[in-house]
Amino acid sequence: MKYDLIIIGSGSVGAAAGYYATRAGLKVLMTDAHMPPHQQGSHHGDTRLIRHAYGEGEKYVPLVLRAQTLWEELSTHNEDPIFVRSGVINLGPADSPFLANVAHSAQQWQLNVEQLDAAAIMARWPEIRVPDNYIGLFETDSGFLRSELAIKTWVRLAEEAGCAQLFNCPVTALHHDNDGVTVETADGEYRAKKVLISAGTWVQALVPELPIQPVRKVFAWYQADGRYSMKNNFPAFTGELPNGDQYYGFPAENDALKIGKHNGGQLIHSPEERKPFCRRRQRWFRSVPLPAHYPARHWLLPERRRLYL
Repeated sequence: MKYDLIIIGSGSVGAAAGYYATRAGLKVLMTDAHMPPHQQGSHHGDTRLIRHAYGEGEKYVPLVLRAQTLWEELSTHNEDPIFVRSGVINLGPADSPFLANVAHSAQQWQLNVEQLDAAAIMARWPEIRVPDNYIGLFETDSGFLRSELAIKTWVRLAEEAGCAQLFNCPVTALHHDNDGVTVETADGEYRAKKVLISAGTWVQALVPELPIQPVRKVFAWYQADGRYSMKNNFPAFTGELPNGDQYYGFPAENDALKIGKHNGGQLIHSPEERKPFCRRRQRWFRSVPLPAHYPARHWLLPERRRLYL
């Protein structure tokens, strides 16, 4: 059989593409070197932040608002929600360029964003401590996504719609000709009119000429006592430290708190370089002053490492 489209890598992008392309009437083959969702890409770790008033620039706002509509539609296919409307509090110095962009995006697109000074932030969320010169921009309608549940849902819906799927089977080579593309796998060769390579940081194995630099990023869960939980109305957050470092976090299952660092990271060239936190994770968490009064016990929950492009 010759497919209209073969997807190489069925993580966040590939799983979504497989579902929507199949729904649009194309003959699709989804492939992945592992069984998605898995921990070899950039989608694991259970949750991802979704912000509407984008601090990276207002040009992203129409894209994320369209994505929000699709997330809510996807959530209707599950008993458990994929999108969780926790709100997102963006924290930083009053003169932060990032927060200025958040405010500008909110104004241009008439988004539901509330500005608070330091005293108001700490009054509403006593679990947060910020310097007097900090402000917060609270996105009421934003929150976080359950990324692994989303991938499971796309994979299931794609299969139900008739999409062919080949998982736990790496693609080893591609060959282009005037009639399309041949995809070589451990299971044999497959033909398609077009190929979508959504292999994330592993794309250079198939397209080595791409100027891609994988970066190791880390996040971890810390056991708390309920003060950082959804039951306590604790929001997802972003936080810019006085030195410019940027962190983010979410309420997590069983009263835990998930925290990750957005900037920085370790340049890597092989999967073996994705080292764990080891003993540094306690010191790393103590360097994040935004969540206050965290318990001194029950530190060591599993950390995760993921890769950015």
